[in-house]
Formats: sequence, structure tokens, C-alpha cells
Amino acid sequence: MNIKSIFTKQLLLYMGTLLVSFVLVGLTLSVVYTQYYMNEAEEELINQGKKISKEYKKAYYTGDLSNLSYELQVLEDYMAASIFFIDNNGIVILASPGINESWIGQAISNQEMIEGVLEGNIVTLEGRINGMFDEPVLTVGYPLRAGNISGLFMCTSMPEIEKSLQGMYEMGFFILTAVMSIGIILVYLSSRKMISPLLQMNEAAKIIAGGNFEQRVEIKTEDEVGQLAESFNHMAESLNKYETVRREFIANVSHDLRSPLTSIQGFLNAILDGTIPKEKQEHYLNIVLEETKRLTKLTNDIVELSKAQTSTITLEKSRFDINGLIRESIERLEPRLQQKDMKINAIFAEKETFVEADKDKIARVIYNLVDNAIKFSSQEGEIDIETALKQNKKVFISVTDYGKGISQEDQKYIFDRFYKADTSRGKDKTGSGLGLSIAKEFLLAHGENIGVKSQEEKGTTFTFSLKLAEKEVKKG
Repeated sequence: MNIKSIFTKQLLLYMGTLLVSFVLVGLTLSVVYTQYYMNEAEEELINQGKKISKEYKKAYYTGDLSNLSYELQVLEDYMAASIFFIDNNGIVILASPGINESWIGQAISNQEMIEGVLEGNIVTLEGRINGMFDEPVLTVGYPLRAGNISGLFMCTSMPEIEKSLQGMYEMGFFILTAVMSIGIILVYLSSRKMISPLLQMNEAAKIIAGGNFEQRVEIKTEDEVGQLAESFNHMAESLNKYETVRREFIANVSHDLRSPLTSIQGFLNAILDGTIPKEKQEHYLNIVLEETKRLTKLTNDIVELSKAQTSTITLEKSRFDINGLIRESIERLEPRLQQKDMKINAIFAEKETFVEADKDKIARVIYNLVDNAIKFSSQEGEIDIETALKQNKKVFISVTDYGKGISQEDQKYIFDRFYKADTSRGKDKTGSGLGLSIAKEFLLAHGENIGVKSQEEKGTTFTFSLKLAEKEVKKG
């Protein structure tokens, strides 16, 4: 058994706790039982003393000692109790058969006990009573005033009482041992059940570290360990998804780089070797220029996302009208809108809405969202851009298209870097899957966020927030 393992530590901890509990419970029960039994014996002796006192007084006045002798015999035979009587001076003047006759006429040296009885009190004492008995006894002194008798003492053997308790101790020990054994078995089984998912996760983590992201952990419980296993599976699923996206991204980027570079190389070679006549060279040089712009945009997107994810974004905040920025973005995309014979409906909460943000980066966010809306809308479709104010602290900007929509599964990853949704929004083959990731990172740098709501075949709405700028104070 490996003492460093969680299972062994937990098992030892539980076993130690059970053992300590067993000892404490055993000691407590022992003390409680002993005290209870002693109290019961003491109470019984007091009751017998009351009866003997009553019988002695009755016998003293009637001269009939038969009942008194019977009580003394019963007490001595069935309770293992010896009895003696004393006078006012503490001298033994009468004793039951169990006490040596040599003690009759001798004084009891325990003055405190004698004085207590002579004062009319019931006294209890544990000991040998100055050698009268060979073993410790429980003695109860009971006051009795009749003739020359001033008190009676009843003595029962302490070892006999302890012997009576022995069976109770053995039964208690047996029960506690059985309970502890069952507890250890249950602890062992529960610990095994609890640790098993952790061991599975440990092995699965090693497999995932080796590059196999298909590994999963079987979930059998709904407790914290089960939740941990579920989170582990979710992590593995995310890693697998990221790995798939990464491979697709590399393939896409490789294609996006290879295609324009091939075109550029081919056209330039054709110009240099004279294949393309001079009157057509300007046309093909413009094509080369467009291809270089595509390469520049792709590399810029990758650089911007890298900066965003390493928290090196520098914000140059200013106060500007978000409505005006939306209009500028629409104007920039006018050629795209005309190609698809589309129109944009701009719905503003107020005539002017001033925000405090980095204008260039927010312009990039709006451009990316509107560009995506155009890209995935049908011919002659419409796009809605709307602003809404909330408690005079924030403005919410939403961009809505009425295209194919995004599936619930794709919505989970739509803002992930390199991600391109499949069938519902995969018609565009030129994008790199970085636009929405960059938009989200820019907004996070502002302390804001962006969300998406979509229904397949009904359309998609992207909404982000910005902090309203404080109103300018006009100087008089």
C-alpha cells in the first residue's frame, strides 16, 4: 500500500478517526455504566436500609425479631451485603452472619462516617472500613434510633459489583468492534469509489498530455468528484475541438497564403518573360496588388489577435458619437451592399450617443460584424443595426441579419480563434476565422463583452456594450 496515495491517506485517516472514536466511546460508556451501576447499588442499599430500620424498630417495640432476621438474610444472600449496627459511641453491637463476630464490641475508626450517621444523615463510603473486610466494599450508613442502636451500615463487595459489570463491558466491546469493522469496510469501499474517478482522470491526463484528446472519464456520481470528472471531460472536449480548429486553421492559412502567392508569382513571371503584353500588364498588376492586400490583412489579423491574447493591447480612448461611427462603417461597406442588392436599417436610441472608447478598435468591431452579416445574408436581404441605452450608463449595439443562422453547437465556439462554423456559416472560404475573435478581444480590453443569439433559418444577432461618455460641461 502506497502511503503517499490519496486513497491510503484517506483510509488511514478514517480508520484513525474510527479508532479514536471507538476508544472515547468505550471509555465514556465504561465510566457511565460504572457510575450508573454504583448509583443503582447505592440506591438499593438505601432502600434496604429503610426497610431494615423499619423492621428493627418494629421488632424492638414488639420483641419479634423474625422479620428482621429474614431481611438481613435476604440482603446478605441475594445482594452479597453484610450489615452491622453501632451505638452512640460507634461500637459495633450487632452484625449479620457474614461479618466476623470478633468485630462485635469494637469501635469503627472512621469518625467522619460515624458522625454523619449519628447526626441523622445517610453516608456513602468506598473502602475497607479499617480492615473489617478483605476487599473494598461499598458501604451505606443509615441512621437508626431504637434503644441502644444509633445507626446501621450495609456493605457490598466492590469486586462483585465490577464482576456484574464485566458482562456488560464484554457486550459493549463486541458491539463497538462489530460497528468499527463494518465502518472500516464501508470506508474502504467508499474511498475506493471516490478515488477511482481521480485515478481515471490521472491516467486520462497522461494520455491527453501525449496528444490524444479523444480520452474521456466515465462519470458515475453527481457529487463533487462527479462534477470534477464532468469538467475534465469538458476540458478534453474543448482541447479536442481546439486541436481540430488549429489543424483546420493551418490548412486554411496555408491555402490562403499559397493561393495569392501562386497568383502573384505566376503573374509577375508572365509579365517579366513577356507572356502578358504591355497593354494588359496594368490589369494584372492590379490583381497582384489585391492579392498582396489579402496577405497583409491576414497577417495583420494574426498579429492583432496575438497582441490581444498577450494583453498588450494599447487603448487610445476618446469621446465620440457611436451613431456617426456606425454610419461611417456602413459607407465603407456600400460596395458590398450594392453587389448583393442589400439595405441596412439603422435604428438609433438617440440622435447622438457619445461613448468613451478607442474609436479605431470599435470601428473594427462594427466593420467585422456588419461584414459578416452581409457575407451570410441572402441576395436582396436586410440588416438591422440598433442602439439601446440602459440606465444612462451603457449603450448596447446590436447587428442582426436574417440569413441561415448558427447552430447551438457552433454558437459555443463562434468567438474562438481560428473557428469557422461549418454548414450554416461556412459558405465564405476566404475568411480565416479571426474576425469575431479579434472583435471580442478588443471589447474585453475595454472591459465590455459581446454575445450572440441565433436560430437556424431565421437569422443571427450579435450584441456588444460600451460605456457612455460623461456629458460635456459647457463653459459659459
